[in-house]
Amino acid sequence: MRATGWATWFLIALSVTDAFAEDWDHDANIEAAVGVLVSAYRQDGMAGLEKLVSGCYGYVDEAGDTDAQLRQLETCATMDFAAWRVDRVKAPAEGREPTAYFSAERVVTRMERLSTFVTAPGVEDQVLRAWAKAAAEALERSGL
Repeated sequence: MRATGWATWFLIALSVTDAFAEDWDHDANIEAAVGVLVSAYRQDGMAGLEKLVSGCYGYVDEAGDTDAQLRQLETCATMDFAAWRVDRVKAPAEGREPTAYFSAERVVTRMERLSTFVTAPGVEDQVLRAWAKAAAEALERSGL
């Protein structure tokens, strides 16, 4: 992996989330996040995705107001779902175990941050399912 590879993808990911107004286009945000993730995977593999996703979550609290933080969390969760899926498909083909960072338990734990934004019962699960579905669809369109 090149020293600046993951950092470049992280900066691209940040610019993806900064491009929208308060009422952002969720589909475009998710599509762009998956596009960044796919490019990072093709360049740096799973190690690059781990750094990209980790860095993404690290920026949520610094993203600005609540809307910007939620938009950033949507980007990170999208990348996390997509990376989990890529890892589950690619690991057996590459003759390796799935990456521990992208285990289902760890992915869900990272996404529990959503509960700080959504307090209505059942809504958090609906949002996570919508993000997961949209991430899977965008990943399919990417050809990965």
